[in-house]
Amino acid sequence: MKKLLVVALLGLALVGTGVGTGSVAQQPGVTATEIVLGAFVAQSGALAGVGIPVVRGATTYYNYVNDVLGGVGGRKIRFITCDDAFDPTKTVACVKKLVEEDKVFAIVNSLGTVPHAAVMDYLVKNNVPVVSPHANYTPFSKPVKFNYFAIQPNNEIFGTALARYAVQRLKAKRIAVLYVDDAFGQELLGAVVAELKRNKLEPVLTVPHPGAETAFRPYVVRLQGANPEAVILLTYLVPSASILKEAEAVGFKPRWLATNVQADIRIVSLAGVSAVEGLIVTGFAADPTLPNHSGAAKFRALLQKYFPGELPSGFNEIAYVGAMQVVEGLFRAGPNLTRERFIQALETLTNWDAEGLVPPITYARDDRRGITILYMTKFERGNMVFIEAFSADPFDVVGARSCIVDNLALAEFDTAKLTVKIEWDYSGAVKDFTVDWGDGKPARTVPVTKEPSATYTYPSQGGYLVRVIANCTDGSTDFEILKINLFE
Repeated sequence: MKKLLVVALLGLALVGTGVGTGSVAQQPGVTATEIVLGAFVAQSGALAGVGIPVVRGATTYYNYVNDVLGGVGGRKIRFITCDDAFDPTKTVACVKKLVEEDKVFAIVNSLGTVPHAAVMDYLVKNNVPVVSPHANYTPFSKPVKFNYFAIQPNNEIFGTALARYAVQRLKAKRIAVLYVDDAFGQELLGAVVAELKRNKLEPVLTVPHPGAETAFRPYVVRLQGANPEAVILLTYLVPSASILKEAEAVGFKPRWLATNVQADIRIVSLAGVSAVEGLIVTGFAADPTLPNHSGAAKFRALLQKYFPGELPSGFNEIAYVGAMQVVEGLFRAGPNLTRERFIQALETLTNWDAEGLVPPITYARDDRRGITILYMTKFERGNMVFIEAFSADPFDVVGARSCIVDNLALAEFDTAKLTVKIEWDYSGAVKDFTVDWGDGKPARTVPVTKEPSATYTYPSQGGYLVRVIANCTDGSTDFEILKINLFE
């Protein structure tokens, strides 16, 4: 698994060289001692059950960075949240407060398609970086917006995948759709209908429901009357649980499919084990409860440290991953932090997977989609069981890496000469290794040996991200990252 390790080579005060105080002073939310980040997240109202875990997941990682890593380049992260109650009018007020009064450096970890749609034009106009928005909103990345970096697969990918899975994997011909009648549900519906048309099919029934609806028996009865083989749910977590409970009560048993919103173990307690049995969901993060996954184990430990009793879920996990992504960009941007350098740094993310918690993410100047590979999962006896990994376009099953690089560590260092030696382990069929020392110089090729290592002399003091890539003989790759702070 990928690790972001901080090594203090001679840990006196982390006083970076060449920090332009003039340029820092001109940057909103950046001082010599802190970086201010802001988020709009529903912490009251109908979506509080999603928003509160999001805030806690993101806060967990930012706290870890401050407490364990000493911040980013000596600057502590101050994370400000504004409760918009999932009301777009309140979102507008929240964002203006965060940007104009709190002077945040970036908007991060913010929740919801509808709230984001209300403030996107304002954030683009004001050149505010928006990183790891917790929504599947396709306009985050289509068309490309220079200041937006999506992390979740967009609704076009989710809707296409759900329809395609129903047709190609479940062999369903009669497919119905129940969706929330807002921007989130409508965008998903459009993708589902478009994919069904590509397969020469149409939904046997599409049923909208208002966002504030709580009584779902009439909707379920309508669906049952259409006699579908499969029903695709395009709504939020709590309504989905109510729909599944009502369906069980009336004996309606189609194949149920849903998005990442329902890829949350809490739906079992909300609806009951039998009601969710067989539900297929499209997720994009590793099960946070996996016992032998080092990234998941670290996440659970930190979550309990900062929020004792908080259950790990898909919502707090992806927010934790989103915070990791933000911090990765901040580290890569270097000590002279500006919004432009932050954006440029995020564009260098290639096959970044948050310690194995999500499929690899690659950005480019013309591609800000984030995750494009989905994990298909099914509920069985109250547990989430992995089925397969695939992307909606093309519909390819993802193969495993044939080699692994692991245990990347600092072996020797000389602060006077600015020289370091690193070592690592590997397994599988490796052709050779590529070492990128993180200082902008060309990466170097290292041959395969029994105990591989590499030595390098840096041109100056600073913080560097060292990346070791294992080039497998079948063309696949694996990599590991080591963070070195080289200061006197």
